[in-house]
Amino acid sequence: MKKVIITLALTFFVTFGNYAQKGKKHKKHKHETEIVILKEDGKDPICGMPISKGSNQVSVYKGKQVGFCSIVCKEMFDKNPQKYSKNK
Repeated sequence: MKKVIITLALTFFVTFGNYAQKGKKHKKHKHETEIVILKEDGKDPICGMPISKGSNQVSVYKGKQVGFCSIVCKEMFDKNPQKYSKNK
């Protein structure tokens, strides 16, 4: 009987929590990142590969979008953007 009551209580709280969240704006947590889409064609500053607009492997440096062919190139750039930036 105890298990049934606990299960019902948990179900109630989870369901109520979902309804309570509807209509509220999502607050961004520190660990969440915003998805950025490349607005125009570019060139990967790490390997030189052409990048088409619409790519989601993007960093923003000095107010400008920089596109990448892979997460590896993006991570290299993010560690030291001055090294790979055209505008040093």
